[in-house]
Amino acid sequence: MRALMLLCLILGLAASPARAQDVAVGITTTAQPFVITDPSGRLDGFNVELARLLCARMGRTCSLEPTTFPQLLSRIEEGTFQMGFGNTLKTPEREKKMLFSAPIWRSTSSFVTATTRPAIDPTQARGQLRTCVVRKSMQEAFLAAQPGPDENIVAISTYRELFDGLTGGACDAALLPTVNVLDFLNREQGRGYDYSGPPVDDSRLSGSVHIVVSKSRPDLLTALDAAISAIKLDGSYRILMARHFPFDIN
Repeated sequence: MRALMLLCLILGLAASPARAQDVAVGITTTAQPFVITDPSGRLDGFNVELARLLCARMGRTCSLEPTTFPQLLSRIEEGTFQMGFGNTLKTPEREKKMLFSAPIWRSTSSFVTATTRPAIDPTQARGQLRTCVVRKSMQEAFLAAQPGPDENIVAISTYRELFDGLTGGACDAALLPTVNVLDFLNREQGRGYDYSGPPVDDSRLSGSVHIVVSKSRPDLLTALDAAISAIKLDGSYRILMARHFPFDIN
């Protein structure tokens, strides 16, 4: 009888559906209002709410881990993060190393300087100004392709450090996604700074933003794209966007 009960237990476990694995999610934490960290360390903001909404729609248990943009890309590539929220643009080089979700919004890039400086010519920026950019970003790659001394590209790991560099004199200008400047300009630290002209008219600095997925998890990408489609169709994505931005970022 005991042997029969053991056999039934084994067969029952074999027939049960496999429990969905937890998903390790990297999320960059220095780009408000995409991510906001309160004094207790609790994460909030657009990307945090979006990650939780999509994980719920996929029926997955997600563990959100704060990180920087360079670390996010490295850990997605090595597979220790299965999914990443870092407002990432798709490039041929990145596509060799990671998978990209369906688009979630559209990004442009802008220069930011003190209001007393004349407007920047993007093609002359590297030759004339020390410019802060986030390391491994499209903005860094854009400046690297322009003529000028290497020391005029000041690559920094986080947006918080980038704005500290701009206001502290480490650089004369900053180049970053347009929407990421809004919080800075609304804070005391951003007093006396503004966009330097309109967004840069260059295809390398604009495009659709994606969630990145480890190449080892194509199954997760399929589920993620289905969840993105669902929240756009039922209106919950638009409600989320309106709660965090004063304009449509699609």
